[in-house]
Amino acid sequence: MANSSKIPIRSRHLATTHSTNSQLIDEILASVKNGETDKNPPHFSQPFLLTADSQTNGRGQHGRQWQSPLGNVSLSLYIPTRAFADDNTICLAQQLDGRLSLCVGYQLKQLPQLADINKIGVKWVNDLGFYEANQFNKLAGILIEPVTLENQLLGVVIGLGMNINSAPSLNPQTKTNLNYKAVSLQELVGGNLHPQDYYAPISQAILQAIGQFNDFNDPSNMAEFLQSFHQVDSLWGKNLQITLPNNDRIFGTAHGIDTNGCLQILHASGTMQAIWTGTNHSHRF
Repeated sequence: MANSSKIPIRSRHLATTHSTNSQLIDEILASVKNGETDKNPPHFSQPFLLTADSQTNGRGQHGRQWQSPLGNVSLSLYIPTRAFADDNTICLAQQLDGRLSLCVGYQLKQLPQLADINKIGVKWVNDLGFYEANQFNKLAGILIEPVTLENQLLGVVIGLGMNINSAPSLNPQTKTNLNYKAVSLQELVGGNLHPQDYYAPISQAILQAIGQFNDFNDPSNMAEFLQSFHQVDSLWGKNLQITLPNNDRIFGTAHGIDTNGCLQILHASGTMQAIWTGTNHSHRF
């Protein structure tokens, strides 16, 4: 497995696409038909970055639409699993789970462009932003999707949408059961910002997240991550109403994450409940 800082990532930029995640997944699957001999990128055995000025049908968690106007970052990075990766290529070296999204969020927060904005944090499990007046201000969203063929995991596509110059107004479908608004980086730091300047640092942050996730096979690394994540945890101490997939609701206080990447909810009774990643929506009440 290669060091993420030393492996160049092939890439392509588009003026527009329906969804960078969807297009990249389709192209990776199509590359399987070409086999091992034709490795024109993107190829299932190699990392590949797809960026676009805009998306007409960007997607977020739970099938929600992610609005992607001009002036913002829309990108997707494919990472092969170890079983399908070329030698000396950065790859996903352990079983995929929800902790990867937390790693991506954590590494994005470390970017110089975001690190000095103290109020920005990671909202479990796939958002960056901050709470203000009991409402979450969303700067960026992460969407990680497996790329599978005949029940084999070829790799993962990690999609990232970040509001750089524009904070789109959310439509009713996007806002369903959510209490947040969009915020742009330009609103927070000012100046003349260019989305293309963020492609490389964001991609490197994602590669760092892959390496961090791979290292979780050592329990001491996971313990260290829990301590670090606490410093950027936007939900810590927030009173939450959690709506589960079966529409049951639970109430409690966010108390960090556990070693499985689950959100820990402290109930008034003093009991702790773990909420699995990707199975619910969280709201301030």
